[in-house]
Amino acid sequence: MLSNDKRRRALPRRASTMWAAGCALTLAATAVAAAAPTAGAASVPQRGGGGLQAAFTTAARESGVPLTVLEALAYQESAFDAHGGAPSTSGGYGIMQLTEISAAALDGLDPDSAKAASIAADPNLNTARTAAKLIGVDVAGVKRDDTLNIRAGAALLASYAKRLNGGKAPADAGAWYSAVAEYSGAADTATAQQFADRVFNGVRLGIAAGGLTVVGDPTVKTDATSLSALHLTGPAPAARSAAKATSENGTALPECPADLGCDYVPAALALNDPSDLSSYGNYDPADRPEHSQIRYITIHDTEGGFAGSVNWFTHPEAYASAHYVIRSADGHVTQMVPTQDIAWDSANWSVYQHSISIEHEGWAIHGAAWYTEAQYETTAELVRYLAAKYDIPLDRQHLIGHDEVPGSKDSGQGSQHWDPGPNWDWSHFMDLLGAPILPSFPVGGHPGGPGGPNGQGGQSVQAGIARLADPAFNPLGSVVVVKPNFRGNLQVVSGCTEANDPTPGATPGQCGEQPSQPTNFVWLRTAPDPTAPLLSEPYLHTDGSPGTDAASDWGDKAVTGQKFVVADRKITRDGVWTAIWYGGREAWFASPWTDFAALPSTATVVKPKAGLTSIPVYATAAPEAAAYPPPIAAVDLRTPKLLTKYSIPAGQAYVTAGPAVNGEYWFAYNIDASAEMDRTEVVGTTQFYLVQFNHRMAWVNAADVDVSQS
Repeated sequence: MLSNDKRRRALPRRASTMWAAGCALTLAATAVAAAAPTAGAASVPQRGGGGLQAAFTTAARESGVPLTVLEALAYQESAFDAHGGAPSTSGGYGIMQLTEISAAALDGLDPDSAKAASIAADPNLNTARTAAKLIGVDVAGVKRDDTLNIRAGAALLASYAKRLNGGKAPADAGAWYSAVAEYSGAADTATAQQFADRVFNGVRLGIAAGGLTVVGDPTVKTDATSLSALHLTGPAPAARSAAKATSENGTALPECPADLGCDYVPAALALNDPSDLSSYGNYDPADRPEHSQIRYITIHDTEGGFAGSVNWFTHPEAYASAHYVIRSADGHVTQMVPTQDIAWDSANWSVYQHSISIEHEGWAIHGAAWYTEAQYETTAELVRYLAAKYDIPLDRQHLIGHDEVPGSKDSGQGSQHWDPGPNWDWSHFMDLLGAPILPSFPVGGHPGGPGGPNGQGGQSVQAGIARLADPAFNPLGSVVVVKPNFRGNLQVVSGCTEANDPTPGATPGQCGEQPSQPTNFVWLRTAPDPTAPLLSEPYLHTDGSPGTDAASDWGDKAVTGQKFVVADRKITRDGVWTAIWYGGREAWFASPWTDFAALPSTATVVKPKAGLTSIPVYATAAPEAAAYPPPIAAVDLRTPKLLTKYSIPAGQAYVTAGPAVNGEYWFAYNIDASAEMDRTEVVGTTQFYLVQFNHRMAWVNAADVDVSQS
């Protein structure tokens, strides 16, 4: 979600009008999710790899599409997950991501306008309608029945291939390349080729997911000779470098891997008040990493459509920005701020000064809408590129969600955003990065037998899972990493639709339970009992009332990849209850034997120094006042801000997100750098550790803690 705390003036009132104007969208990139399914609206989709395998085999035989091409395409669209008939964030349904875009589902566009009617009638934006006609069934069936969805998707792909091949289906699998590129729906060459390349990587290398196994054929060679017939815009990836823009320091833009479909649309760096040189939006020019180290990558969602979000960042009154925005339907990337500069993205300058931000078209909570495989795979490729460029560790202590960022001051902690929300699949994302979240054992400590880190060299973790209950492998004071099985972790959360919610018939601000769906968190309770109250977050529940099942009630949830120190344990017949130190208290979560979510791990931990009864917790890692030169101190003195409702009592310990760092602040005041000492890095002598304090991170003064390995 878009937020910042950098500028010293309130957002102009006309900004809300500009947002509405910026969201009048066109083309497939502007489409957003249609209505979530209602009870009894359609047949129950088939479940399990056996049923899907039969459906793929039948559809391939019926349509003439090579089976491996069809299956690899389906994986790229949905990872073989139909999501119970619910739409993706781009309005795609089912295994094959067939789209249905109604006029009412267009972000910010009057559904009664001629433009809306034209978009809603566009067959390229309503592939479910076209595909349903090809196999002679109704759209509702194609959207919610797996077998019909696969048949219809195969027929649609075959229709593209025949049109490109003189009316005949190609005999060779590689000759389906251009048809697959068209199926992506991308309007530009680079993104269409990126999609097709990923599909054919699956064809060549094979796929194992969702209970299905696709046997790869490394001899398949792609034929892209008919790609020009698609009349796509922009050059192919290999030719993009010649057309790149450059940043102030000469960096070529966009900053992307060579094979990604990327473009560059500059966020506004302009004044809102011509008489005030400090009234600029939407980011700070800087020279990272020369003076500000880049340590983190933050994952966000836009809470709106792709084109509207990109457009909004081009207006200086947004007072917010992101380095990258990723489209849902096809994974297209738009860079908006050079990575050397500081985007205002997460409402905490101690984080965004050192972070690269990636926004995803979508909603933190929106019916059962889900993030697409194209988004996950594109983001993973982009993150690998950025992590290598800036030496960012590929772990969850450095790859964080906006929901893990604290507010920049006491009054902002409760209102801080909580995207990408409970439905972002951190486990799958880390797998795609090649950095899976695994248990980590000391040498000889594998529960299935002798082994080293991550259990290498011993029996499988699954074979010894019951021994994870043994305190010898998971003692008090050790570290656990939270990892529920995302697909099996079906939970109901409640929430409210946003004011710009595009769901047909939705009432802005309408609240209620969302459909049961995969989630990335475990519930935290006050005791090892499923009936015990959910943990109360003091910044959300000022009266001390229990936590709730609201998606926005982040204080009673621990998310996949977060690490905590074990405070207590209770073994039951059904599994293990683990207590962790969380926000200054004990918090309990359940790990059933069938989904053991408290995996042993290792980490650097901090605890209050001996003799201290408790230590304070900070919202920011700012330099001490004495570190500021007088010209800067006179206009923008930022010192460490306490989170007054928190503390760490003696005896508790918390996992760090890296070594201690000096308090830093990038002083950027006027748009033309004309203020005295403008664009200066202020570095203090006080050092801080960033720790996983509760759902959010926080800072502690290094002088207050002892450090150890656990």
